[in-house]
Amino acid sequence: MVRVLPYYIPPSLLLRQFSVLTLLNDATGWWPGERWIKGINRLLRIAGGAKKFGCFGYEPHPVYEVTARCNLYCMHCHARGGEPYPGELGTEEAKRVIDNLTTVRDFRMLVFTGGEPLMRKDIMDLTNYAHDLGFNIVYASNATLITPSIAHKMAKNGVVGVAVSLDSVYPYKHDEFRGVKGAWKRAMNGMKNIINAGMYLQINITVSKINLDEFEMIIRLADRIGAHVILLYNFIESGRGLNKGGIALNSMEYMRVIERVSEIQDEVECVIAPVAAPWYYAYLASKSRIPIKLIENIVSGCIAARGMFYIKPDGEVWPCPFIPISGGNVAKEPAIKIWTGRLFKLIRDRENLGEPCKSCLYRGVCGGCRARTFVYTGEIMNGDPVCPLKNDRVMIKKTVKNKYMLG
Repeated sequence: MVRVLPYYIPPSLLLRQFSVLTLLNDATGWWPGERWIKGINRLLRIAGGAKKFGCFGYEPHPVYEVTARCNLYCMHCHARGGEPYPGELGTEEAKRVIDNLTTVRDFRMLVFTGGEPLMRKDIMDLTNYAHDLGFNIVYASNATLITPSIAHKMAKNGVVGVAVSLDSVYPYKHDEFRGVKGAWKRAMNGMKNIINAGMYLQINITVSKINLDEFEMIIRLADRIGAHVILLYNFIESGRGLNKGGIALNSMEYMRVIERVSEIQDEVECVIAPVAAPWYYAYLASKSRIPIKLIENIVSGCIAARGMFYIKPDGEVWPCPFIPISGGNVAKEPAIKIWTGRLFKLIRDRENLGEPCKSCLYRGVCGGCRARTFVYTGEIMNGDPVCPLKNDRVMIKKTVKNKYMLG
């Protein structure tokens, strides 16, 4: 049985991770406070083999959607949670998938998501199994099922942290977004139980036209609750959200969000990492005194295929939760083969980007949102059509279709 490498090998990982903090400090004034200092051991374990920072926080970032079942019915769910997923793997098959992930030596942590992972009866068995292999485990949960006893059991079985969704400071509004009355109150209780059990807390916020006017208030609430990191998702039309394009932000609204996030970063203890908005990292680079070439060594912007390895319940692997294109099935072939396969190589190589992304000064720290590009253009490697920083780009005047695009 192959075990996962310890998170502190090689030592250069620590230097890379510290360099990210230096960039945040230089661009925003933020520096780790008491919350981060007290939780440093958990945070380093969660960062695992992280080489760069970007969309979804860091790379590499393997995520296993263990089930599509869910106790909520969120309007934007990319996994269409609550509905059965054809071909969901059983316990032994899921364990073989977890075994398979050890073939990618950069993977040192593992996220279990859904649906709602706690809806799976064998989730603690899978958690124990992954923990015994050396993985540091994180759950992505709506937290409504996390009672004090469940939180204690999670921590005991190797769960280092939990990512919880919060979409409004107003209970009724969050409940409407999540499709179940009382979801906000139960999520708040669940987050308290997570913290009391000694686990790291990450709060995920999905920003859309529905809550744009309160996204800063949600950030400050998440900070007061005790989050270490906030993933600020920008709504993408996928899954159940395919018919809700009217709530997606436009370029001007995206710009407003990233400008404000950079302004309030040093006013909160948590790190704010925009998701599906890699332009934020280009924006930080433009504000920093650190040379872009150095920033490219620690920041990657979009991590689709570069750091994200998203496993569906049947074992199919997507380059991102919002890009429904399979690079292979990890239940049937080695994870390392998928990780180094054609689809992942195509997306990973930014020489394959279409214009204006290909000629952009910040290509190395951004790369454009591959998921939104796919949704809007049907081509995964096109230039990002909604980038709010286009006027700041060094780019060719005419958009050229890249010959390596997938149809």
